[in-house]
Amino acid sequence: MAIAGAYPVTLAVDYPERQSRWKTLLRLFLAIPVLLFFMVLSGATWPRFWSDGRVTTYSAGVAGGVVLAIWVTIVLRARIPRWLFDFQVALLRWEIRALSYFALLTDTYPPFEGDYPIRLEVQYPERLARWKVLIWKTITSIPHVVVLVFLSIGAFFAVIIAWFAILVAGRFPQGLHGYVAGVIRWGMRVQAYLLSLTDEYPPFSLAADAGPGGRDSYVISSILGVLATGGVIAGIVVLAIIAGGEKVARVSYADLLAGEMRPADTRITVDSVTVELTGATDPADDLVSFLAPQPGYRFVLLELSIENGRGRDLPIRESDFRLEDEEGDGHDAYLVLVGGRIPRVDLVEHGSADADLIFELPNEVDPTELRYNSGFGFSKTIVYEFQ
Repeated sequence: MAIAGAYPVTLAVDYPERQSRWKTLLRLFLAIPVLLFFMVLSGATWPRFWSDGRVTTYSAGVAGGVVLAIWVTIVLRARIPRWLFDFQVALLRWEIRALSYFALLTDTYPPFEGDYPIRLEVQYPERLARWKVLIWKTITSIPHVVVLVFLSIGAFFAVIIAWFAILVAGRFPQGLHGYVAGVIRWGMRVQAYLLSLTDEYPPFSLAADAGPGGRDSYVISSILGVLATGGVIAGIVVLAIIAGGEKVARVSYADLLAGEMRPADTRITVDSVTVELTGATDPADDLVSFLAPQPGYRFVLLELSIENGRGRDLPIRESDFRLEDEEGDGHDAYLVLVGGRIPRVDLVEHGSADADLIFELPNEVDPTELRYNSGFGFSKTIVYEFQ
């Protein structure tokens, strides 16, 4: 039953006067089926690693699809179909039951339906603002998320203390019980707001009867959220400027073909990855006789030595390499062999390997630039400019 004047998302938690010591002692094991079912609902993901280096990711879950459907219907119609709203609330209700059981707030095993000592109620909104969906609500929720991080740390230790208290005295200290329930309640309000089950701004409160956040808290949170978002974006830009860019070596293409380049002239080190351009063959049709270029094209073979000085494996993929010609056209690698293997290849930490790169170029143009990005994100790109 909704509390008059309270936030549209309410969570009532009954305080248990006595709790089972043995159920508390074994709670981690008793909760495993509950947590597994919750993971499936939320969207469990697991990888499979193949012998050739490929990784296939499998996933299962309905929560993400339901949330996306809710956002789409709000953007299109400014409201959520009642059946879809009820379904999302049912998912949240079971999520809260699972979390509360794990947090020792009750000894009652979470049922799939029916009454429970932890009761979540969400008022159905007749209209919702299209422009607030996702981005704006995420920005204005940032202050809540920051506060919840610290509150959740406190709740974690409160549950540990309560575990010992129940084993000794058979009851969860009432003050700690109210605090943990309040943290879960606060988090659920913010989650419902982010999911757009309501447009009312969540209060900064643990209380069950707290109303929507006031105008002042909404304005201040909006300003702080915008500043935080701007700071993150500015940080990304600065990181891209500082960490990104290119490291260039100019190489005589004729000397490279003749095998007259010294290793020191082509050695480039970026983020503890050292690369040397050790040789080239142009055309290389006879060396790769098992392949045939298309009419009017030829194969060009470039040879690299790669040494991984990182403290972790270095993934090497065909897409890491690109060759540009004198007409400004870019060419992806036709074939890459790293240590005789087709990528993806994970070069072990402090390991080294030779890489043969085969490109297909038009007969009448020469290569002008080889580019290699040794990682993701803002890693510098290694560039060999041919002269």
